[in-house]
Amino acid sequence: MTASPSVYEACKENLDKLARWYTGNEGDRNEATTRFALIDRLFIECLGWTHDDVVTEDHVDGQYADYVFSAPRRILTVEAKREGNYFELPAGMNEIEYSIKTLCKDYPDVKKAVDQVGNYCHQRGIRFAAVCNGHQLIAFLALRLDIPYLEGRAVVFPSLLFMKDHFLDMWQALSKPAIEQKN
Repeated sequence: MTASPSVYEACKENLDKLARWYTGNEGDRNEATTRFALIDRLFIECLGWTHDDVVTEDHVDGQYADYVFSAPRRILTVEAKREGNYFELPAGMNEIEYSIKTLCKDYPDVKKAVDQVGNYCHQRGIRFAAVCNGHQLIAFLALRLDIPYLEGRAVVFPSLLFMKDHFLDMWQALSKPAIEQKN
């Protein structure tokens, strides 16, 4: 699927609407409500995926991956966290790309989530991974031949407003057309 400019523009507008909505509706939603109110909308409405592209609660060896996206083969695993589970990032981190070691070093919740989704990817042979709590997102290449994924780099979007301000970067990293093209 190649996204037309209108698909890109519609997704960008949808992210703007989601960010505006969230500004007045922040909360401490449980994981299921976070998925329904935020994460589903982020990936379906703002990144060009369809409901047909995703399997939820994908089961392998007693482990359940929250989302497995296909285009057409299984290509992206997303681990959902509840909205109140903030990914603490060091103060002043306002770039898009960081070493995974830096993200995990002082923040055990980030490391736990990254390891969880990384393991899901390895179990399933899926290359791309992301962790999302609806308003923050960390994405990385989990299945690598050159180095262990923890030695790699991740793209980090610390808020919906940051996603909005860096929409092209997010689109190029996580949209269905970009993943299909292996960006």
